[in-house]
Amino acid sequence: MKKFRIIFFIVAIIYVITLGIVTCYRGGKDLKVGLYGVHQITQKGSPYDNPTDPKRPIFRYAPPNAILQRPFLLSSRMTAPFEFDNIMPSVLMWYAAEILALVVSALILFKLIPSPSKNVSWRNLMASFLLASPLIGYELINCQNKIMALAFMLASIYMFRKNRFFLSALFFNIAIVIYIPLIFFIIYFIFRGGLKFIMQFIAAFLLVFIIVPSATIGYTFNNFLLKDYFLRCLKPFFMTTSYATYLDVRVSSQSLPSAIGRIFVSGPAVNYKYLISAELIHVIIRVFSTSIIILSVLAAWKRQKVPAEALQYTLFFLLAFVLPSYCLWYTWAWLFVIYFAVFNYISYPEVGPAQKKILLILTLILVLGSYSSAVKQLNIISVLCWSTLIFWAGITGLLIRRGYSKI
Repeated sequence: MKKFRIIFFIVAIIYVITLGIVTCYRGGKDLKVGLYGVHQITQKGSPYDNPTDPKRPIFRYAPPNAILQRPFLLSSRMTAPFEFDNIMPSVLMWYAAEILALVVSALILFKLIPSPSKNVSWRNLMASFLLASPLIGYELINCQNKIMALAFMLASIYMFRKNRFFLSALFFNIAIVIYIPLIFFIIYFIFRGGLKFIMQFIAAFLLVFIIVPSATIGYTFNNFLLKDYFLRCLKPFFMTTSYATYLDVRVSSQSLPSAIGRIFVSGPAVNYKYLISAELIHVIIRVFSTSIIILSVLAAWKRQKVPAEALQYTLFFLLAFVLPSYCLWYTWAWLFVIYFAVFNYISYPEVGPAQKKILLILTLILVLGSYSSAVKQLNIISVLCWSTLIFWAGITGLLIRRGYSKI
């Protein structure tokens, strides 16, 4: 095993260096979106204004995200919307922070999702990382921020397991600042922490969303940004009766709303054609989404032993993939956490051979689905979304059966 670890570290170093070169060559594609938000806020403007497409904000993060990314602006200077001079120092610093977040995530996984032995944990981590490496690589070279969100979310779960509820709530709030669909984890936290966690969550929410931003950019301006964020990013999805308000059928999105939208909507963006009404599409999406949430709640309701408890975490990561109005396919870089949870679970001798076989088949479906994202035609028919839902259904069924059986 030691020899394999050495080989893995050598490959990982080559991987990081190669991706770093590619990242610099690409010039910080998605980092520019975050830095645009930073620039807008420093100029007392709204980051949700999009000069290139007024109807669709590109900066879709909560206002505190701009404060988190402010240190990465460095000497970069915006010359036009989403275009910056001297951005390379920002790109290098951001890439280094992403690699650090990836390493921290791996270290937390060793503590959070135990396996029968240290060697088994290393074997499973190496296998999980290699299977997810194409998506992790694409996430990194695009300077996305989902690996940052993952590190904070894993830290939150770990602190929660240690009964450090305020730190857990603090990391959780930072995670949802970066990626709001992680809010589904509140269901799990409330189940396990009850009123005590709710109180700590409220305190952390006030700190992250109100107190720190108000001290940094002013109370009135922060309130304006929170309102603008709600009206332009959250309300069109959460408070609507029509799919037309959050329609997004670009193949880069593999979430359930986009997958269903591609079935019923066609034509160019300026003149969409609906096979059925936008209101009915919205109802279909809501029925599917509600059913998925309810079944996930049932699967997470009962406490499980350590190996199976890790599978409960995966459900809420899966919800953060499939339920948002829009989710980039390379956000599935988080799959290395899900693979790790499955591999550790089936490493325990008490897990029967039939169950191991089923879980490996489900994992293979998910792996193939994730690789399908490299083919545009397969993205059009939402192979990644549907394969993720097949995996979700298998894990949900297993947990419900375990939780409500007499065994």
